Amino acid sequence: MGYFTQNELHTFDFSEAHISEIRFGLGTFYMLADNVKILEQNSCNRDVRTMRTNGLTFRIMDPQIISVVEEGCKIYNADGVLQREVPDRIVTAEEYADLCKELEEAVVYKLEKTDDIYRIFIDGEEHAYSFEMKGSGDSEEWNRFMNLAEL
Repeated sequence: MGYFTQNELHTFDFSEAHISEIRFGLGTFYMLADNVKILEQNSCNRDVRTMRTNGLTFRIMDPQIISVVEEGCKIYNADGVLQREVPDRIVTAEEYADLCKELEEAVVYKLEKTDDIYRIFIDGEEHAYSFEMKGSGDSEEWNRFMNLAEL
């Protein structure tokens, strides 16, 4: 990889990033993502503007999973009348491998860190998920900077 940062999560914006791969490994949480924004204050960003990259590897070291939740929802009919409410569901450790496979091509809604707690909110194809884990640090690796796409 061309660029590497450690514990600089606050200098990235993962909202609307596309997940290529996500997994829990031996002592690490790993996510490969495209369309990650690199903010001006990032130590590797030589430009004075927000850039982006594809193929960014994000890792959380020594993760201790606090919770993985499949978020509930409300289902309405065409007239806007509530039909039923689906509650949040805790994802079990046995389901993690299948969930990681399911979340390939999903979109990150938000990724944040408070103290040593990481929270990742992901919009899957049919369901939304939230991951909460404690970690000893994070790292980010990528090959190149790209301009933000004009909308």
